Amino acid sequence: MDVISVSKANCKNCYRCVRHCPVKAIKVVGGQAEVVDSLCIYCGRCVIECPQNAKKIRNDLHAVKEFINAGEKVVASIAPSYPAVFDVTSPQEMFSILKALGFYGAEETAVGAEMVSMEYQHLIKKGQKGPIITTACPVVKNLVEKYYPGLIRNLAPVVSPMVAHARSLKQRYGLDIKVVFIGPCIAKKAEALDRSVLGNVDAVLTFQELADWIDEKASAVAGVDFGERENVLEPFIARSYPLPGGLLKTSSMEDDLLSREVVVVDGMEDCMELLDALERGSVSGRLFEMMACRGGCINGPSMPCDSSLYERRERLLSFIENNQQQQGYEDIKASAAGIDLRRSFEPKAFKAPRPTESEIREILASIGKTTPEKELNCGACGYPSCRKKAEAVYRGMAEPDMCIPYMRSRAESLANLIIDHTPNGIILVDSNLNIKEINRAAEKMFGVEKEQVQGKPLSTVIDDRDFAWVLANKTNLQDKKVNYPRNFLTTLQTICYIEEEDLVLAIIQDITEQEKQRMELERVREETLEKAQEVINRQMCVAQEIAGLLGETTAESKMLLLKLIELVKGREEEK
Repeated sequence: MDVISVSKANCKNCYRCVRHCPVKAIKVVGGQAEVVDSLCIYCGRCVIECPQNAKKIRNDLHAVKEFINAGEKVVASIAPSYPAVFDVTSPQEMFSILKALGFYGAEETAVGAEMVSMEYQHLIKKGQKGPIITTACPVVKNLVEKYYPGLIRNLAPVVSPMVAHARSLKQRYGLDIKVVFIGPCIAKKAEALDRSVLGNVDAVLTFQELADWIDEKASAVAGVDFGERENVLEPFIARSYPLPGGLLKTSSMEDDLLSREVVVVDGMEDCMELLDALERGSVSGRLFEMMACRGGCINGPSMPCDSSLYERRERLLSFIENNQQQQGYEDIKASAAGIDLRRSFEPKAFKAPRPTESEIREILASIGKTTPEKELNCGACGYPSCRKKAEAVYRGMAEPDMCIPYMRSRAESLANLIIDHTPNGIILVDSNLNIKEINRAAEKMFGVEKEQVQGKPLSTVIDDRDFAWVLANKTNLQDKKVNYPRNFLTTLQTICYIEEEDLVLAIIQDITEQEKQRMELERVREETLEKAQEVINRQMCVAQEIAGLLGETTAESKMLLLKLIELVKGREEEK
């Protein structure tokens, strides 16, 4: 697993990580950020800056627990910045907490820092040609290897305090132990896997991972007996190593060297600026102490505290003052005698393809930047200029639609296109009932032009009483039929209140033709009813006339039949 990964479910297209990545090692594909491992220097800036917590650091806590559960002898090497994080008053207190978690032993990485500082003294005394770039900070080492390969020969061929201490621990405890480094640095997780130092450090935990583990085992840690001081090596002066200038102080550099030939730099931007100058050969000096984090290691990306940099500095300095060690330097010197503190470096620069000028212009033109004046260089995409962004698009690191002004302009154009071509009239008024927007359909309906009425009272165009009612009641009016005889217009209106902007929006449907058709249909219906009633009346008259005639005929038939019956009866009686 890569040191830094991205949770795509949380990545929200904000490009903040791209903006803050000093080497632009973030690739955007399909709107999702990816950390390109071959370009990353593991400074952790993207982790700190991500507002959605989408950047995840590889968690080695499970591996450490497995070491302990398997019965391995696991020894902790804890970075000297720990007093700035954990509420402890002495090293023994910190060691006791670590042993309560299951560690076999613990010691301060500052012991390794003492050894490394001795090696720097040797370099200076031997007269190694400068400029010498210190290599205690793995981010600086990564930066030179990947982006300033011409300066690799200037890297001090010395291991970091983490590696020096790990080698010392394995020399004293045995090669079969597991060394776990604990500190504020993400880059240490990658450093432990460098080919030149592979196998020295078996796992790396951040202070945040340790803090989470302590919280998990709160009951076990709460009952810790701090006990007596353990028989471990203690740093003589290197507890100040996490602060800018700490390496020089620990190395006891001479004052004249400090004043004339030593430069101390902290912060990524300043480190890169200095490396640029060194690459050009425009600065002189013998030794350059460089730390990627501004303020030093106490401002590392995995410091799990909400205090300020200066509060953490004060806490560390107070701890150093209260735990001064007068003895031990000679012990560390003797222990370091048999340890190889040298290492090598290798160029890891990625040679990115470079676009031609015509290819850059083509990419810029695809997002509407057809002239230099249209190159805003706003940095919203994460790149310092439109041209740099175009180069990133060419290399496959960025996407054209990362340009926020272009996408906004395009969205507004599409929205305006839709509004202007909808058959419904749209009128937008402010809280004073002045017209802010009116589309083409509304212009046509009421016989006005946008330029003439924009900013003027709505009442100069149409009756504004319904709008005033919606504004006063902060509610909506649905499907109200409104006639405008002067314009020979009948409309169906929906008027909405927009609370966020305190605006009123009207969507006006022209139903004049539908209304004419409805009235015509109504007229035909009424005429049909009248005709039907007339037919019914005529039919009733005919029926009555027919009934009268049938009645007279029936009566005459009845009289004739009765007379016929009487006549027949009379003749039968005579017989």
